[in-house]
Amino acid sequence: MPTARPRTQITHTASVQHALDVARRRWPDQRPGALLAHLIEEGARAIEDDERSTGDERRRRVHAVAQKYAGTYGPGYLDDLRQDWDA
Repeated sequence: MPTARPRTQITHTASVQHALDVARRRWPDQRPGALLAHLIEEGARAIEDDERSTGDERRRRVHAVAQKYAGTYGPGYLDDLRQDWDA
């Protein structure tokens, strides 16, 4: 099909063929090009979900540490500390 968009060729190695066979179970009767497009979209979505969950987990951990040490330094602590600094 004519298009102005870039095209990419891929060799059907054993791992690519395996991915196509797996994809065909979900999207039967699709041509290999369509299966590859589905796999690319699903792969991108999976990576984005992983990145998002990794970020969420990091935020939860930072929040837990912040809660653990909440109240360690009282109001005005930094002002009191800085009083001894040269201006």
